[in-house]
Amino acid sequence: MTKKWFYEKNSPSTVYGYEITPVHEENTEFQHLQIVDNDHFGRMLILDNVVQTTEKEEFIYHEMMSHLPIMALDHPVQSVLIIGGGDGGILEECLKHQSLQRITMVDIDKRVIELSKEMLFFTEAFDDPRFELIIGDGAGYVDSPEAQDRKFDVIIVDSPDPIGPAKVLFETPFYQSIKNCLNPDGIMVRQAGVPVFQAPELKEAVERVSHCFPKVEVYRGVVPVYGGDMAFVIASANGRSCRDPRATFTGDYYNKAFHSAAFALPTWWYELTGLSMDE
Repeated sequence: MTKKWFYEKNSPSTVYGYEITPVHEENTEFQHLQIVDNDHFGRMLILDNVVQTTEKEEFIYHEMMSHLPIMALDHPVQSVLIIGGGDGGILEECLKHQSLQRITMVDIDKRVIELSKEMLFFTEAFDDPRFELIIGDGAGYVDSPEAQDRKFDVIIVDSPDPIGPAKVLFETPFYQSIKNCLNPDGIMVRQAGVPVFQAPELKEAVERVSHCFPKVEVYRGVVPVYGGDMAFVIASANGRSCRDPRATFTGDYYNKAFHSAAFALPTWWYELTGLSMDE
C-alpha cells in the first residue's frame, strides 16, 4: 500500500505526525479503528485518531501500568482485573507474575480484541488458561454484585481519554465501585494523561479518586508516542503507600529502583494536584 501521513492532535495548536502504511481500517460499533505500520515505531494501533500502542515502545506504558501496582502489594499477586486493555499489552505483562491465579479483562469493543489477536503482538497472552474475557461495559461490571463478590488484588483501568463511551470511567461513582471490588489491601491504578497537554485530566483524576480511597499517589513514566512525561494515579484501599516495591522484578523498562524513583514528581505536578511533596 502507498504510504501517507497521519496526524494526531495533542492540543488545539499542536500535532504529532507519522508516515504510515495502512494495514487495516474499519468503524467498529464504538470507534474508528486503524492498524498501520511506521518505519520507526513498527506496527501501531490507532483508535478515533489517537495512537494507542506501538510495537517499538509498548512495553513502557504496559510495564508501568502492571508491574508497579503488582509489586506495590505486600504479598504476591493472585488476582487482577483489567478495565479496557483490549490490545492485550497489560494482560501480557501481568501474566509474567507466576503467583497470578486469575486475570479478568472487561472491554466493550470485541473488534479491538479480535484484531489485536490477529494483527498485533500479544497474541499468546489471550490463550493463557488464567485469563477470562468479558465483552461489556467496564463501569457496569465493577458496579455488579458479581464483581464485588469476587474481589481482586489489583484493578488496572486502561482506558482512553475521557471522551465518548470512556467518559464514565473518569467519574467518582466508578472509583467507588472499583474500591468495592478490591480486597482490603488491594490497589487501583489508572493513566491520567500527559500533564503538559492534559493537566486538567490529572488534577480531576486525583480529586475524584481521593473521594473514594484513603491513599492516592501519582507516579510517572516517559511514553514518547503519548507526548512525553505521563502521569499514573495509584490508590490503595487500606491507606498504605505504593512507593516501595515488595521485591525485585525487572522488565525492559520497570525495575525495583525505578519503581520508587517514579514517585518523584515535578514541582508543578504537586501544585496542580495538591499532593504533598514531603510524603
